[in-house]
Amino acid sequence: MNLSIFIARRYLFSKKKQNAINIISIISMVGVAIGTTALIVVLSVFNGIDTLLTEATDTFTPDLTISPAKGKFIETDSSLLEKLAKIPGIASYDPVVEENSLVKFKDKLVPVVVKGVDSTYADHVNIRQSVISGIYTLEEEGKPTVVMGYGIAAALKIRMGLSSPVTFYYPDRKASSASSSALNNLQIYPLGIFSAQQDIDGKYVITGIETARELFGVPGQISKIEIKLQNPDQAISLKEELSPQLKPIYKVEDKYDLNRSFYAMMKSEKLAVFLILLFILLIASFNIIGSVSMLIIDKKEDIGIYRALGMTKEKIISIFKLEGNLITGFGALIGLILGTLLCLLQEYYGFITLGNGSYIVSAYPVKVITSDVLIIMITVISIGYIASYFPVKYLVNKIVKP
Repeated sequence: MNLSIFIARRYLFSKKKQNAINIISIISMVGVAIGTTALIVVLSVFNGIDTLLTEATDTFTPDLTISPAKGKFIETDSSLLEKLAKIPGIASYDPVVEENSLVKFKDKLVPVVVKGVDSTYADHVNIRQSVISGIYTLEEEGKPTVVMGYGIAAALKIRMGLSSPVTFYYPDRKASSASSSALNNLQIYPLGIFSAQQDIDGKYVITGIETARELFGVPGQISKIEIKLQNPDQAISLKEELSPQLKPIYKVEDKYDLNRSFYAMMKSEKLAVFLILLFILLIASFNIIGSVSMLIIDKKEDIGIYRALGMTKEKIISIFKLEGNLITGFGALIGLILGTLLCLLQEYYGFITLGNGSYIVSAYPVKVITSDVLIIMITVISIGYIASYFPVKYLVNKIVKP
């Protein structure tokens, strides 16, 4: 065994002359363990929440979209649809008509995004599982129907059924300035309410594609094609493959392009929490400085013996640096075990619940990501190394004369 490691290990576990040094060493180790545990648990909770929101959003967010490079609508390109059908890796593709509109029920008026889809859309995105009230249908008894987000339905205070239609308004493209009415209006019957994610619930309504075309005055046209992949991880590579082929008429975007602000917000929140906890860990590292400094003072006589036996100053410095690193290492290891264990227990058993209320899940979601754990461990060990290196070098140089 390396001599420096042997001596540092003996110093860590043997009883010191001053019992306060033992206590400070234990406090230092516990501080590092708690900080590491907190980092793993909090970041895993953020990962769980992010995954939950992403899965909820992915019900409505395609892996790729193909939309006009200019303008909002374009004629349906049957050759493009045939081309997509032949590309391996594409699970489904859906032509969509999507545009902003106003919806009115009694005296309530709310801005919405109307999404017109065909009859196979629900089979591709599994939207039926998000319906919390009523049914998902685009037509009933020959009448056009709509499925609304929960936020919109709450704002309108609608009643579902074929007896209480809501009215949608959109500017009439063909209306002249002298026309008495410059708005298209269409009555559609609300038969379902879905709930996925707050921004989507308060924004989208889904109806049949022909109903949307009639409202917006765009017969035979679409606003985009939504693509679901067999393997979503291939989205970037397929995007890079399709983009050159479809330019300059179309543009290809992935879900990160479509929801850039949403994903940026999740990353920034996670980074902010990580930095806050890291700052707390930095404060806790002062215990390591105190512990190692007091140990050096306590072992002044031992340092003199080491010098008499011919040990170099660098070797003495390495002993006490290793002491600090051992405190950090054992603390980080304990924190790693505790943090991972707590997260796994929560993930599989959900013993910490969200309490009473209408939530998507009953317990706090967690997800342990290996890369996060590695970053945490590297960061904690780096802090411990820095906290040990400079005080040790300074004090040993003070005690050991050249």
